[in-house]
Amino acid sequence: MNISLISDIVIYSELLSAVVGSIYYAKYKQTVLKYFLFLLWYITITELIGWYGSVNDAFGFYKDGIPYRTWLYNLLRIITFSSLFYIYLKYLNTKIFKKWIQVFAVVYVIISIINWIFWQNFLFERSESPRIIGTIFIIITILFFFIELLRSDKIVVFHRMLLFWISVGLLLFYSGTIPFVLKWNGFMLIPGVHKLFLIVYILAIIMYLTFTFGFIWSKKESH
Repeated sequence: MNISLISDIVIYSELLSAVVGSIYYAKYKQTVLKYFLFLLWYITITELIGWYGSVNDAFGFYKDGIPYRTWLYNLLRIITFSSLFYIYLKYLNTKIFKKWIQVFAVVYVIISIINWIFWQNFLFERSESPRIIGTIFIIITILFFFIELLRSDKIVVFHRMLLFWISVGLLLFYSGTIPFVLKWNGFMLIPGVHKLFLIVYILAIIMYLTFTFGFIWSKKESH
């Protein structure tokens, strides 16, 4: 299976999700979920810039004569995790859950700052510790959403809620990619290991298609 082709499909699925989300924007424009669409477009544009940069040798910082665009994805990850924490914080009503999400967000930001100051180079190395912490915190945050959903009257219409489908997609992706997150930089140095990253790409495609389905299938929300 052509890894390059699959990685391109990931970008297409991101773009599809962002476009469909824009078409159905009226359904959730009065809710905090509007920020998810903004995040989705940011992710898509970043991936397109990264793709264009790899083809045209642009947007990179050079080290030993090699251009690195790692900074694009490190910045993307910080904004993605922070945005997701904010969305769930505003959407959930359970006070204890909201307090924990606030703790998660602050700890994640602090660890990211410490990581880039003392451990890793922001421009040339993909983040490890912040990504691991962010992934674990996001999974727990999503579980908070499902627990609150089970306790509420919304459980009868959960399948028509946009955040339900967003959460399903995120949970599948982040829980499925934990083994890669734990030692991403180390894996990248192993010959032939890139084929294993098909799992990451396929999970990403499933995630974005789940988002797309959610945009189409969900009912209009007003808060």
